[in-house]
Amino acid sequence: MADQADTRRMRLMDLLAASEEPQELESLAAVLRCDVRTIRRDLDQLQRVLERVHGIEVRRGKVLVARAGYSPGYFTDQLGRNPAAKEAIARVIVGSLEDDLAVALTAGSTPYAVAREVRRVVVEGGPPHNLIVFTNSVPSLLELVAAGVSTGVLGEIYAPEDCAFHTPEFRSAFQPSMAIVGASGVLFGAQTAQQGLDLFSHRAEEAAFLKQLLSAVPEIIIAADSTKLGRRHPWSFGGPVLTSKSVRLVTDILSEAQRDELSLLAERLALSGTRFRFEAACDAPSGSPVGEQSNEASE
Repeated sequence: MADQADTRRMRLMDLLAASEEPQELESLAAVLRCDVRTIRRDLDQLQRVLERVHGIEVRRGKVLVARAGYSPGYFTDQLGRNPAAKEAIARVIVGSLEDDLAVALTAGSTPYAVAREVRRVVVEGGPPHNLIVFTNSVPSLLELVAAGVSTGVLGEIYAPEDCAFHTPEFRSAFQPSMAIVGASGVLFGAQTAQQGLDLFSHRAEEAAFLKQLLSAVPEIIIAADSTKLGRRHPWSFGGPVLTSKSVRLVTDILSEAQRDELSLLAERLALSGTRFRFEAACDAPSGSPVGEQSNEASE
């Protein structure tokens, strides 16, 4: 089956390269004897390859690939770490989104995985539909534009090491109903001074920006793989910003001790009007669909 898919994609590339006019999806599907959804998936796969490979050269019996890349720095360093965990987190988050949402998507490698997953489901014609997603991440913005999602930029000053925009004074007419936010560190329960929940950034500028961005958003999804749990950085942007909101932590794996502490945290946060839930994308019990392990305080 893999060989057939590879052959079909090579034929698809040849068909597109030989034509100077836009091609109808139905016509391509008929020529390649497959359905339109398959063509959409093939095109998305080819586009991803083209984004990574800018050219091929043979020198002295060795094949050299010229690759596309982002600015060196924190974002690029994080891209190759725990990719399977980040993709699993992204699938859970995007699979839970409703149609017609206005979403703020922050910078970071895990939110970037969310943008890629949004692109995948949009290309395949699946839900959610009619999203509006504004972001301060340039890589995420490119994914959203490629998917045809209504999008825009948050922030004004570009930081190349983060591949993202920040701003000292955030002003925007965009009013998201939800924010999907990454963090380089997440502390909870006994790890914090107030027995609460705190989020951290590796950069002071980003932390200040995120505090302003999240202050007016009623629902926040924290997208952070398990390596970020228990990690502290000097610059906090959580704590009071999360009070009296709906907050959901989506990670890949949680230990039993972490689950117990997060359950107690949900009860404490409920006393201050914060609805807190948590999910692990990769360690669902046998027979349970991934992403359906939701925990929150009893109402």
